[in-house]
Amino acid sequence: MPDLAEPARPARGRGRPRGQDANYRARLLDAALDAFGAQGFEAASLRAIAASAGCNVSMVAHYFGSKAELWGAVVERIEGQVRAELAALDNLVPAAGPIEARVMVAVGALFEQAIRQPQAMRFVMREQADGSDRLDDLVGRVIEPVHAVFLPLWQESIDAGIFSMRSPLVLHTLLFGAIAYAVASAPLLARLSGGEVDLDRLRSEFMDGLFARLTYPATTCGSTVSGGRR
Repeated sequence: MPDLAEPARPARGRGRPRGQDANYRARLLDAALDAFGAQGFEAASLRAIAASAGCNVSMVAHYFGSKAELWGAVVERIEGQVRAELAALDNLVPAAGPIEARVMVAVGALFEQAIRQPQAMRFVMREQADGSDRLDDLVGRVIEPVHAVFLPLWQESIDAGIFSMRSPLVLHTLLFGAIAYAVASAPLLARLSGGEVDLDRLRSEFMDGLFARLTYPATTCGSTVSGGRR
């Protein structure tokens, strides 16, 4: 593999890199997200991350400065993605429709996020399990903004008797964990079922099982919802 390293330069500050810089930086972030999520911060190797990105390890210092700053850049990327998705969820507030419909939309949104961003979900779960000092940064930038949008809805759903729980925080944690685990298990389920269980069927069975006793309209909150069971 040719050496892709450039002459040593100071680590770049914040800003949007261009051209080849953006390509290398994005590849390093992709590789770091995978490594930190799979192995944790301490075990992840900068040399292995660089190799996975097709770069020389010196490029980590060039673009990020250190392993900790690379981790911070990964969190910054996740934060941007999460905030963009949360901004699009304007159909969860009480004015948007019946609580049953909005809960369905919310759970579906969590499932879609897990499908689109499985590496980010794995990264968050890994950091939660590790419980290091870094978790404070992740909580403030990613987890708390999510809670600010979802917890009021979960409390409303508990008050309405949709979920038989007392804590909206516990409810969110259980839903998040179940969805993340289900999506991560999709390849194994497909293999064990001979291909019968794909992501679409997994999502459908998850939603059907979770809301088996819930009656809801066919079209809700601007989204089409199939079903209507009690």
